[in-house]
Amino acid sequence: MHQRLTCACLVLATTAVGRAAADRPALTDVLARVGDYVVRYERELSGIVAEEQYAQTADVADRPNLTHRELKSDLLLVQAQGRDGQGFIQFRDVFEVDGESVRDRGERLVTLFVNPSTASRDQAFAIMRESSRYNIGSVERNVNVPVLALSFMHPRYQPRFKFTLDSEGAGVPRGMPKASNFSLSVDVRVLHFREVGSPPLIDSRNSRVPAKSSGRVWVEPDSGRILMTELNIETSNVESTIQVSYQSEPVVGFLVPVEMRERYVMPKRTYQLTGTATYGNFRHFTVKTDEAIGAPKDLP
Repeated sequence: MHQRLTCACLVLATTAVGRAAADRPALTDVLARVGDYVVRYERELSGIVAEEQYAQTADVADRPNLTHRELKSDLLLVQAQGRDGQGFIQFRDVFEVDGESVRDRGERLVTLFVNPSTASRDQAFAIMRESSRYNIGSVERNVNVPVLALSFMHPRYQPRFKFTLDSEGAGVPRGMPKASNFSLSVDVRVLHFREVGSPPLIDSRNSRVPAKSSGRVWVEPDSGRILMTELNIETSNVESTIQVSYQSEPVVGFLVPVEMRERYVMPKRTYQLTGTATYGNFRHFTVKTDEAIGAPKDLP
């Protein structure tokens, strides 16, 4: 399962604001605010690095192959430019596998990027391939990054989707933290999306049965900020669900992903693969004046 696009990461905040149903914004207003939020994110948050702790568990049917793996990685957000316009990708640079170091931290980031704010199209796809090298299980994938669903909310991709808006922001996805980032006093609405454009943004490697993407985004309607996302991807043999929740971090005024939960099911094989990742230690990846990448710098 491979991406055709580069990804955008979003972040959010909450306020305890209630409103009467008649005063709630229309769908077009909410989409415009969400789109503006992503555009501002692209402009302001390129070069942000987070430390990821990521556990993957595969069905016992994968034995004698690995059925459990724990990774520690630097997750770097970079801006890519090419014929299809700008966009974001997240590169997972693994530095520890099951407690064993696999490289000197920071070494490969220096060689992969001349400038973290602009990566070429070819380099972007090379980074995607590298990001998936330590995945376990029978499902080949590079969609397991926290910001993928948010990239679909960008104005460049919104026309490819059909959107509907719930009147109430209830229904936290199963397995996610119980209302950790918002409460009943917060005005939240659920934005449902379903891909209708062609070709699909996610490549299933099966031209006869293209991937189908849909999901939900928990939105603060006045600001367009995102509290939680749920992305569902259906291919000819795999059903995938990726859920991400967000909270405040001191990253130029935005909020950031703090947890990702994923689940991949092969119904024909009664096979399941799951993963949980958490994020912290957010920092800027600095650039020296000679355009060589500097070391990650902790935020104040």
